[in-house]
Amino acid sequence: KEKDDGITPFYIACYHGHTEIVKLLLDDKRVDISKEKDDGITPFYIACYHGHTEIVKLLINNETVDINKADNDGFTPFYVACEKGHIEIVKLLLNDNRIDINKARNDGWTPFFIACFNGHPKVVELLLNNETVDINKADNDGFAPFYVACEKGHIEIVKLLLNDKRVDINKTMNEDATPFYIACQKNHIEIVKLFLNDQRIDINKARNDGATPFYIACQEGHIEIVKLLLASARKINLNQKRNNNKTALDISKQRSTSTEKFDWETEEAFQYAKKNCPLIVELIESFQKSPKEIQSQLRKEVKYCTFLFFFS
Repeated sequence: KEKDDGITPFYIACYHGHTEIVKLLLDDKRVDISKEKDDGITPFYIACYHGHTEIVKLLINNETVDINKADNDGFTPFYVACEKGHIEIVKLLLNDNRIDINKARNDGWTPFFIACFNGHPKVVELLLNNETVDINKADNDGFAPFYVACEKGHIEIVKLLLNDKRVDINKTMNEDATPFYIACQKNHIEIVKLFLNDQRIDINKARNDGATPFYIACQEGHIEIVKLLLASARKINLNQKRNNNKTALDISKQRSTSTEKFDWETEEAFQYAKKNCPLIVELIESFQKSPKEIQSQLRKEVKYCTFLFFFS
């Protein structure tokens, strides 16, 4: 007997990980083991979601179970296993030829995408080793797995993807922002360091509105990122103007004295930028006067060194 929302006793047993009860019910022909809830979630799906490996093993060996059955939003059992980082279940499903490993949910997020987004490096590594996984597949808004890993600051995943030739590391996303741009905007210092030492990265690539990674770091008040960029052996375009006709120095000056935050900005972020932008102004002006001297000082301060990356 199911509840009003379609939940059956078998579903409940799978949900809570009651393996012995699941075994008993599997042996009873009266039990509909594929009966889904009103939202489309099946017992197999919920076992994958909650990481009940032994139950997943039992169900995957039953030919009547549809192991690719998605819920009403397009989430598949394989997707939710990747989403939650259940590595043993991901391994089980990858070894089953029936699994559609690239099946995306309704908004275009694939299992590989969500593993990158949620920061599950072991799952990402597994999927990278499977040649059938589309590792560059973007969602419906144009965001790719590498981009979101950079946005979220998942450095171990970024390292894995940088070492895979198939990954388009300069692919632009929303409003033409690159992965390097978003790393600078989000103040992910260690990822920025990685990128600065990778000659494949176009560190001056601007968005459609003319904003460069250096510009956005200055606007946001990320002084450590600004220091890294100026200390770098890479040439930074300091004078490029955004379509508001402002350079990075101009926006830093404006933010130093501004009394109003941007519409999308939190009060905390506004105060952070207002505190750091005067220091950025001073730094840029000093760099423009004595670039070699300031670069030398900054390299000592940020412990700048050149790393060699070998990409196989």
